[in-house]
Amino acid sequence: MAKIISATAIANNEVAFLAWQTDPVEIEGCLGFHIVREYLDGNDKVISEKPLAAYVGFNGQRNPEWNPQNTSVWPVQKYTWRDLTLRKKRDAAERRAANERVRYRIRAVGRWRDGLEPVVPIEATHWDATTRTWVPSTYEGKAVPLSYLTPPMLSNAVDVTASRPPFYSTFTNGILSTQFLVNALKDDDEEISEGELAGHLKKPGDKLRRYLSGDVIETIRDFFAQPKGSLYAALYELEDEELLEILLENVSRLNLILSDAGSGPDDDAEPKENGKKQTKYDTRNDPARKELKKRARQDNNFVMIDRMFNGSGHIGHNKFVVHVDGRGKPTSVLTGSTNWTWSGIAAQSNNCVRIDDPDVAAAFLQYWEQLRDDPQKAPKPTTAKAEGAGQGDALKEWNQTPITVDIGGGAKAEIWFSPNVPGKNQPPSKKAKKPSPPPPDMDRLFSLIRKAREAIFFAVFLPSRGGFTSIVEEAIQLGTKDTSLIVHGAISDTQAMWGFEPSSTSDDGKKIPSWSPHIFRQNGVSVIRATALTDREIGRDLGDFQLEETLTTGKAIIHDKVLVIDPQDPERCVVAFGSHNLGYKASYSNDENLVIVRGHQALAQAYAVHVLDIYDHYRFRAAEAEVAAAKKGRRSNASAKDSQWDGFLDTSDNWQENASRRLSRYFAA
Repeated sequence: MAKIISATAIANNEVAFLAWQTDPVEIEGCLGFHIVREYLDGNDKVISEKPLAAYVGFNGQRNPEWNPQNTSVWPVQKYTWRDLTLRKKRDAAERRAANERVRYRIRAVGRWRDGLEPVVPIEATHWDATTRTWVPSTYEGKAVPLSYLTPPMLSNAVDVTASRPPFYSTFTNGILSTQFLVNALKDDDEEISEGELAGHLKKPGDKLRRYLSGDVIETIRDFFAQPKGSLYAALYELEDEELLEILLENVSRLNLILSDAGSGPDDDAEPKENGKKQTKYDTRNDPARKELKKRARQDNNFVMIDRMFNGSGHIGHNKFVVHVDGRGKPTSVLTGSTNWTWSGIAAQSNNCVRIDDPDVAAAFLQYWEQLRDDPQKAPKPTTAKAEGAGQGDALKEWNQTPITVDIGGGAKAEIWFSPNVPGKNQPPSKKAKKPSPPPPDMDRLFSLIRKAREAIFFAVFLPSRGGFTSIVEEAIQLGTKDTSLIVHGAISDTQAMWGFEPSSTSDDGKKIPSWSPHIFRQNGVSVIRATALTDREIGRDLGDFQLEETLTTGKAIIHDKVLVIDPQDPERCVVAFGSHNLGYKASYSNDENLVIVRGHQALAQAYAVHVLDIYDHYRFRAAEAEVAAAKKGRRSNASAKDSQWDGFLDTSDNWQENASRRLSRYFAA
């Protein structure tokens, strides 16, 4: 008898990732899997249940309004799945309660036939914005009655929480929920106007902003709500109205190092001799800086330090805050990849983590003091170019040694800071004849990557051009040599993608445009570039999927800087996070922080779920774009094995032939 032989669930505070294995590997007549989320009480007894949402119908059916069904109607045709509605509802821009305990019940299904237990379709409803009522979700086409082919298999129970002491790890949802957002923005007038999404995301209290920011804003607010004591912050970007207000509310106990961010043409300055406009710097932070300085003149307790690198090639890229209690003892630190901007909070994929460990907090406070003691000459005005800006060797030398902390349970945290390469050196170019030794923090990351036994996962924005001298290069080179290793990664910036080639000129003077693949796949390596569903990229109809070009809010779709190694190994697991972009440039030139945690499996799994959520969302889009490029005669990495999905479920069991089981074998071993 066919059966599911194992099922595993891991989760963070937003999403659960499921994996399962079957016997036999391919089940005759299988049309997918019906998955039910079971809610558990303190004794792991089921108190309620809910089938997982599904939006993609069978061939011959249509769901043009993208109304929710569930897996009793449209089963899952994969061996891994993300429970995206664990916290985020799909029938409204609302979120479910946190800190639930759940497990999953999984059964294979096929076409209904006599002698098998029938699958009873569970009615789905959605909110109708026109009638302002809940209505049944319908679809076009003939229903496909289903029967169960296997007994149920239960996964392990997981807690849907951000709390993993001493860590409190939260993640933004960004604009990953793009098909939902297209419909949410059309609710009022059936159109999406230019800048409409940004308008929602900038507005404090807006329902879409709350939906997409996850628990991050609440995490920041709770951190600042700690009683008494002082706060020491080092920030790169600061333009979000709500987060600025949090700083202003705490100004009497705030010590702030604010760097510069943004640049553009200065319309008020006299043009240069060649007629070109002069450059204005700190365009993003200037309004907040002025407001904070105004408050500083009113409150003598407020300490504010301008750390300006305008146009120097250096940036003060940190985003951390340290809490020091009333006795002068550091207690906790807030860090991660989330810039204090509306896009960082709600439009990008980011992480924000609170670490309640006095030794870790003390390490960050020492670094804050090192930054304070490394003054930069402020340009006048602060929007002018900074002459001679650059961190001093004393700071760089102090940053060369990590601070290692025992965080309990056998886990350790290594805290690295940058810049940590003394002198005026710059990262080596790809054309360098003699490779330069890696900076000490990157050397440590490379060493850990090379010790990976089973899996490496990463999500990055722009560690370097073409992934050179970064964790991207190291992980891919290792994965292509060791075919047993799983390497899955997601990259945001076009130039950071593995295989990127800048524009050049041929021998006959013809300009060759730059080229960046959407996907790199070889053996167990699969690295994708974040790609929206647009006419330009995809070039064809995708069933009921709707185009997403109207949702673009900037190129940093993925702003995370995350590396996870062997998350299923409780002793050898590694997770790295912080502001560091995980390439040489950050170590050479920027104020950065990097936290490497070893042996804390709950945290490693939480971050692995986040990376896999991003990866799986963009994998389909990247593959579509790559195959489309090949069909249009453009340069492409698409192989003969790649084929475009038609946007519907298969009505036969043939989908099993091409379904990948590599991740399911790893997680559901």
